[in-house]
Amino acid sequence: MLGWAGAQGAVRLVGQTVNALYYATSARSASMSLGELLGALGLALGSAVVAGWLPSRSAAATPPAQILVRNPPQIRARSFWSHAGTGLVLVCLGGLLTLAGPLRLEGGTRIPVAGYLAALLLVLGGGVLAGSALGMLARIGAPWVRRFPTLHLAITHLRQPSGRHRLAAAGLLCAVAMTAGMAILVASFDRTMRGWIERTFQADLYLSSDGAQSASTQNRISAETWRAVTSHPAVADWNVIQVAELVLPGGDTMLVGAELGFARRHTPLAWRNEPRDDAIWDPGLNEGLVLVSEAFLSRFQVDSGDTLVLPTPTGPKTVTIAGVFSDYGNERGSVVVDRRHFVKWFGDEMASSLILLLKPGAADEGVRAELRAAHPGLQILTNAHLRREVLRIFRQTFAITYALEFIGVVVAVAGLGMTLAAVLLERRSELTTLRALGMAHGEIARATAAEGALLALVGGVGGIGISLGLGALLIFVVNRQTFGWTLQYTVPAGQLSLLALLVFVSGTAVAYGVGRWGAVLPADREE
Repeated sequence: MLGWAGAQGAVRLVGQTVNALYYATSARSASMSLGELLGALGLALGSAVVAGWLPSRSAAATPPAQILVRNPPQIRARSFWSHAGTGLVLVCLGGLLTLAGPLRLEGGTRIPVAGYLAALLLVLGGGVLAGSALGMLARIGAPWVRRFPTLHLAITHLRQPSGRHRLAAAGLLCAVAMTAGMAILVASFDRTMRGWIERTFQADLYLSSDGAQSASTQNRISAETWRAVTSHPAVADWNVIQVAELVLPGGDTMLVGAELGFARRHTPLAWRNEPRDDAIWDPGLNEGLVLVSEAFLSRFQVDSGDTLVLPTPTGPKTVTIAGVFSDYGNERGSVVVDRRHFVKWFGDEMASSLILLLKPGAADEGVRAELRAAHPGLQILTNAHLRREVLRIFRQTFAITYALEFIGVVVAVAGLGMTLAAVLLERRSELTTLRALGMAHGEIARATAAEGALLALVGGVGGIGISLGLGALLIFVVNRQTFGWTLQYTVPAGQLSLLALLVFVSGTAVAYGVGRWGAVLPADREE
């Protein structure tokens, strides 16, 4: 129910992004069907049964004599999941899975199943290693804290960490790794997008139909209108963009008609495979040549020099891929042909968009106002405004992801507190003995805080370490196999350091609060 309530606000943010990137939608609220409700309950109950099966099986195998005594000692059994070797094997298996390709479905859809499994194994292996690191760090630190009773008490409890300790550290590591891994992905995307924007948006004004509010719109600018716009005395150069949907054997894509010479003169592309033949820039020689985006290359499994057969109203056209460029505006891929041939093939001069370069000294806002007054049906954006819009949509796309990851960290820290509370319940007799020996409530709380601090340190630092590999997996495997985009790997060091610090401080504070509660816990009463 909390998820449904949170979705009411989230759906509006998602709807704005969908409108900008894909197709128009009027969704303003989230619904919940009976099937979704039953599915959520089934998933929760099934997970609870699976999670409870292993400890139940262990309890059933425990002799009754160990259970019936008051405050039995906690049994620390060495299981398959408590060995560091298990964690290393899982991490290595995850690394091997990154070499597998995506699952390709009909219509060109790619699902990086192996990439998702690799991420799962990487986080799972990191969690196992975190549990082993607890005992190792406790043994290393024991000789250094003998003069500090509270620290020595905390270290003693972690020299042979219980299953609860291991799960708490693994839960923190999982939450931090996913949050930091997503931060690396977003930072890499941001850096790549900014570079792409700097290279791509070099013109002064960008025009489209005022009704073109989504990527799937069919609204166009008539030939009479764009010719009138380009005849404005302040216009120095222009490029008319035409777009048509194509259905190829591997799925649907976009055929773009544009003056390739304009791109060479004013908006240099980011090349993955730069054309070797200058004929691509000459409309008299490039009828059989095209440029394709990197996403097209990955989706249709082609490369420079390969041939394509494009279906057009005037019959199929066989073309050769002359070069490959990076484009982060369309994951379906794009084929770019010189507009002269596009018009010949489709018999249509209506423009999807229009790019204007103004003469030196011309004010873009002034020209925009004049064109807007003369052609009220056009949407006209300046270079600065368009850049801001692109970055706004980008940040909006990841806003909900950040919120969900933040919730994950909060839940993990709360899990740490509940773990320590459960451990203190098992130590009721030990706490009574410590109080009888003269240990103050504050000292017991500080010992518990130190125990929680070490758990948070291992979970936080281990999570940051795992996130470096998880971020690389998201960028070079999942993202590339899904969208076909190459991003510049970027680590936001300040953001990750702040995350680790927050986890450590909050984990320590929660542990101290639990310690204050446990310090007065009666030894002869069930809680």
